[in-house]
Amino acid sequence: MRFSSFALAALIIAAPASAIAQQGGGMAQFFTPEQRMMYMQEHRGDADWSSMSADQRHAKMQEMRTSIMAMSDADKAKLKIDMQARFDALTPDQKQMVEQKIAEHHDHHDHMQGGQQQ
Repeated sequence: MRFSSFALAALIIAAPASAIAQQGGGMAQFFTPEQRMMYMQEHRGDADWSSMSADQRHAKMQEMRTSIMAMSDADKAKLKIDMQARFDALTPDQKQMVEQKIAEHHDHHDHMQGGQQQ
């Protein structure tokens, strides 16, 4: 039993990131927080997020996730590089604003996970 657990752990560690992402990792595991923010800003104009219901936002995010996961590994790598380049091109003030938005997102997520609602 111990050997099979060790073998399974080694297999998981050796698995390509794209294979893990295709098993439901989603954008949060695919992108760094900064890359994810750049991707979301790039797609901000695709829909009026503020007027969407929670179900509509969830469906849109699912659609975006599906489109990423359908990409080839080379296209996924290029997308990650492009999003990182967009972040790296920001001014220090803009980077600080992105980092603040990420922190606010994490705070909101932690607050919601605690069973509390705003």
